Amino acid sequence: MASLVSRPNGRKEVQFTDTDGSRKTLRLGKVNMKDAQPILTQVELLLSAKGMNSSPKPQTVEFLKGLDATLLERFAKVGLIEARKSAILSEYIASYIKRRVDAKPGTVLKWQATEKQLTNFFGAGRDLRTITAGDADAFRLHLMATKTKRGLMQTNTISKHIRVARLFFNAALRDEVVSKNPFSGVDSGDRRNSAREYFVTRAEADACIEAAPDLQWRLIIAMARYGGLRTPSELVRLKWTDILWDTDRMVIHSPKTEGYEGKETRIVPLFPELKPFLDEAWATEADKSAFVITRYRTDTQNLRTTFLKIIERAALKPWPKLFQNMRASRQTELEETFPSHVVCRWMGNSVKVAQKHYLQTTEDHYKKATQQASASPRNASLSTSDAPSEAPENADSQRLKRNKINPTRARTWNDRTKICCVTITPSGYVYYHLAKRLVVSKADSDFTKLQSNFIQRCNPEITT
Repeated sequence: MASLVSRPNGRKEVQFTDTDGSRKTLRLGKVNMKDAQPILTQVELLLSAKGMNSSPKPQTVEFLKGLDATLLERFAKVGLIEARKSAILSEYIASYIKRRVDAKPGTVLKWQATEKQLTNFFGAGRDLRTITAGDADAFRLHLMATKTKRGLMQTNTISKHIRVARLFFNAALRDEVVSKNPFSGVDSGDRRNSAREYFVTRAEADACIEAAPDLQWRLIIAMARYGGLRTPSELVRLKWTDILWDTDRMVIHSPKTEGYEGKETRIVPLFPELKPFLDEAWATEADKSAFVITRYRTDTQNLRTTFLKIIERAALKPWPKLFQNMRASRQTELEETFPSHVVCRWMGNSVKVAQKHYLQTTEDHYKKATQQASASPRNASLSTSDAPSEAPENADSQRLKRNKINPTRARTWNDRTKICCVTITPSGYVYYHLAKRLVVSKADSDFTKLQSNFIQRCNPEITT
């Protein structure tokens, strides 16, 4: 049972006995009796629901949604409702990242990078509920003007920060900390940066393999370029027991897709380009159950520094996204020979993802296009204008070849309808020639005459 108390200073309080028998007071502040009475009613309903260990009634839930944050905190303080999650920017993001135990270490690092950008711009103590859509737009403009060691922040990096910020506020929306997501309408931009695409040719890959300091690095480069493996995450998990020598296949373990049902592993062909390096490594490996790559064992291993030295030793110019572009080059290459759905199964992605982020336009595509243009009918007609041209076959001749019927032996009704396109109607044979409908009598002698004319049009040398 709860009661409404009015203090001499005009402040109102709701006093009640909690379910554990303790006496508590909910302070409402300076409000009139008309506004305080509905609160008293809802307090009693909340106590009733708490006593029966049930959820509050819908009208009570709607009532609580209409209260301001200060009064909600007072309801939570006296135990009438659960305490709301912190609306402080830094506290909420930190708690969200902490409870996402399903996130991989690399994903957490990306989230923390966005958390740093948000707290630097808005302030660690900023209330999430005060961030508007205009503030979100200003944050994006701030990122566009942010300078890094390589110049202005890349478009792809800005896109990632906006998507992660949207993720944080979507979580806050589900937790009912905020009423709307200010980043929902912010353009995250195109994730694909064409300026950073590069097709690594076979000659370049082979030059790097030749310049590699040892067998381990030759394997790393070959697996990235000719196997299309994600490097280093998939490569460091490859064991010799995953190499199926008898069927010329490999079992690839993918940490990136293991969260999806049936995507923990995939089967990849043991491509001919890989066999020399795997055979050499197998011959020198004492422990046949060990990992194929033994020098580097973590997903966060920095392979870039050494690979840049190898590229320099090969007298090549470093390309953007060293390992990603080698994987994309392999998928582009395979798409020329195999169906897209097959290649995507081998590469561990989808057709949509491949088209948006992997497949590239190469120099060979342009060369093939120009070669085809030089052999086009227009150019061919110019080069053979003096050559005698053969007369094209007429429609009747084509029909003869298509039906594979000897016209001189067309005596049955079925053969007659095939070679002459004759339709049998009550009025007789109906024959269509040059869009004209010719009706022939039912007499076989008339059809024989029609047949003879037809054969002469097809080939004047044939006689019946």
